[in-house]
Amino acid sequence: MPKRNNQAGQNIRKLASKRRFKAITSFISAGITVFSLFGLIRIYELFAKFLSPLKPSQTQTASIQVPLPIYGIFLIVALGLVVNGIYLWKRANHADQGAKGEEDAAQEMVQLEQEGWQVEYGMRLGNRLGDADIVCISPRNKAYVIDVKSHQGDVTTDGKLLYRRMGKTTYPFEKNFLGQAMKQALQVKKQKGLSFVTPMVAFSNASVSIPSDKLQKVYVVEKSKLLSLLKSLG
Repeated sequence: MPKRNNQAGQNIRKLASKRRFKAITSFISAGITVFSLFGLIRIYELFAKFLSPLKPSQTQTASIQVPLPIYGIFLIVALGLVVNGIYLWKRANHADQGAKGEEDAAQEMVQLEQEGWQVEYGMRLGNRLGDADIVCISPRNKAYVIDVKSHQGDVTTDGKLLYRRMGKTTYPFEKNFLGQAMKQALQVKKQKGLSFVTPMVAFSNASVSIPSDKLQKVYVVEKSKLLSLLKSLG
């Protein structure tokens, strides 16, 4: 397997940077919108003063009577831009957290590379599957795709799906990680012309309580056990 120049977490770091840039742009646009409102008010005052034959005291009263819907439109636009900026900033934080998880998992792979494993990070996949975080092939030509997750807590299962337990509360994950890993494995198999690719989901910051480390034909493992699992599967 030819080795790419991609580093672990590289693609998602770029995504985080793009999201931060968009967030900053959104914040700046909100500021421009507010200043534009003040500019519009000033123009209205000057225009009213130019047209009105009233006395200065009366002119001042007339000049501030900007229609209320104008205020509402500008403020709603500015607020929407701020909310969008906050959302993008949080998404950038999530991307950075994911990148950190990939980088931590990559540290576990260093020993395997020294033992002859071929490792590729951030492989681009078709069918709108994004990137494969880690694709590796053992010296025995067994292939694996590893989807790294940076969620915290304790990962459990009901026998069908994965859940995250935080304290006494159990939450469902936002996506079907098992189905996603299977799709990635099939796509890696297709793109690289491999006979079989084993799917894995590795949690970099969570503990995993899954019987036999396998669910729905997908290995689910915490970072500290990733290396030993790969070696045992060989």
